[in-house]
Amino acid sequence: MVDYEEVQREIEREEKVDSAANYLEKSKQIKREETRLKRLFKGIDENKKKLVLTTIADVAFMTVTMQDLRETIIREGTTATYKNGENQYGTKQSPESQMYLQLSQKLTQAMKILIDCMPKTEKVKAPEDDFDDFVNAREDI
Repeated sequence: MVDYEEVQREIEREEKVDSAANYLEKSKQIKREETRLKRLFKGIDENKKKLVLTTIADVAFMTVTMQDLRETIIREGTTATYKNGENQYGTKQSPESQMYLQLSQKLTQAMKILIDCMPKTEKVKAPEDDFDDFVNAREDI
């Protein structure tokens, strides 16, 4: 005879293991993204470093979360059906697509902060090739 309570407990144990594995994988992805972004800001001014490190952590989290949401949206679409009561039903924007849009806006704001804090690079001036002198010296123009 099947013990349904034991089967339910086994399912719950498997879900916890899957949830823990998912958590660890997401943590690794976020940490990799943080590391990648931190490399871009290694030469930053010490005064801006605290702001930048916090913002980098947020950007890394949002980036990984948006990748997951993107996969869900591709798989399930941007709309969801709903039913409120007996005769009230229809479609609406899916929660995943709403969250994706919100995160996209927040990510854009955070990226602006990071870009503003980026170390300034000196522009490399193109070497003179005497073309302007040649053109200016011509008498037929």
